[in-house]
Amino acid sequence: MAENKLQEYKCPNCTGPLEFQGDIQKMVCEYCGSEFDMSEFKQSAEQKQEKNSEWEQKQSAELAAGANGMQEWECKACGAVLVSDGQVGATECPYCGNPAIVESTFSGMNLPDGIIPFAIKKDTAMQKMKDFYSGKKLIPDEFVKNNRMEKIQGVYVPFWLFDCGARGTGFYKATKVKRRFTKTVKDSNGQDIQEHWKEVEEYAVSRSAHMRYAKVPADGAKEMKDEYMDSIEPFDYSKIIDYEPAYFSGYLANKYDESAEEVKGRVDTRIKSTTESAIRETVTGYDSVNQESCNITIEDGKIDYCMLPVWMLTTRWNGGQYTFAVNGQTGKVTGDMPVDNNKATAMFFKTLLICAVICAVIGYFVLSDIVTAVIVAAVIGLIVGAITVSSAKSSMVSHQKTEASEYLLKDTFKLTGQNDRYVRSYEEKG
Repeated sequence: MAENKLQEYKCPNCTGPLEFQGDIQKMVCEYCGSEFDMSEFKQSAEQKQEKNSEWEQKQSAELAAGANGMQEWECKACGAVLVSDGQVGATECPYCGNPAIVESTFSGMNLPDGIIPFAIKKDTAMQKMKDFYSGKKLIPDEFVKNNRMEKIQGVYVPFWLFDCGARGTGFYKATKVKRRFTKTVKDSNGQDIQEHWKEVEEYAVSRSAHMRYAKVPADGAKEMKDEYMDSIEPFDYSKIIDYEPAYFSGYLANKYDESAEEVKGRVDTRIKSTTESAIRETVTGYDSVNQESCNITIEDGKIDYCMLPVWMLTTRWNGGQYTFAVNGQTGKVTGDMPVDNNKATAMFFKTLLICAVICAVIGYFVLSDIVTAVIVAAVIGLIVGAITVSSAKSSMVSHQKTEASEYLLKDTFKLTGQNDRYVRSYEEKG
């Protein structure tokens, strides 16, 4: 068996190391500044397709151990397995921040069906993070000062991309207010009083439709929190190109350790949720609509395996671990940040005071009673203050997505059946 040697991409002009720079989409020599088009490093790989009963997934070829100079790195703290071309002087895990990354023998990695190259450089990613921090009013000042942004690393994260059709039928109880009127009734003292009533028509409504989704993503890395990757969506899939190992130059690549079957449940949930909403939106012309049930079927599913670019930074502060992710193509940032409780308290009382003063002034002229106006203003101030702080805290954590509306191909939506059946009329107070 031939010995696999570490492959380095060297500058033909000065033999210095070459690194892929996403902003210009070229290999660049850091020593002489020469630039080279990616076409000079292209390699081809055969791809086969394999069908199963539900999803059709491409059968990817596997890189042999040490192929293209690839090396495997394993983090002993969180278990993340990363791959590089040997040009990365990685000393820190991008997922947990642990410095004990141990080099091991590369055991092979499936070739992706496609890859989106990095489009923003490290300094741009760092600036995006600074902008992200500046908008968070509750973040501790000391955390920002010691964020170690220079440790941010570019990682190609494995993603499963799901294409499918969805077919569904929803059943709804809908009502229309036909007319409003008043009734004269007796109160508890036997006095005549006027009450507001309405005549309501009830309908049994059904809608059937089918639609298609394209490239609904789910990352294939167990150590990656799903909400991180959900929060930096979407990627521009029009930029997906065939895999070329030269794009790994200067970056890490995460080996997937979750199969498409293991992550499919998350994708199914997102697709079904969006399909239900899309069908529900076709029920119009009613005053109220309540869904009774909705049956969704996913069909003609296809799966691709792609590597998508993410800048990552994990840092520790005050006993906690915090991870940030920057979309390496669009620059969208997410991350979980610590909350400064003193700042949160100050924000609450400042909001309460401002709101209470404004409401008290308005209330005094409306109610002509200073005591009542102050009480009402205080209650409103408490509510607004609590909402303001809650909203500020929510913006400091990443959120997992439960829908796939960004991946619904709008021009494929087709209403295949509709029925609006009158059920009954009744009167009710209100």
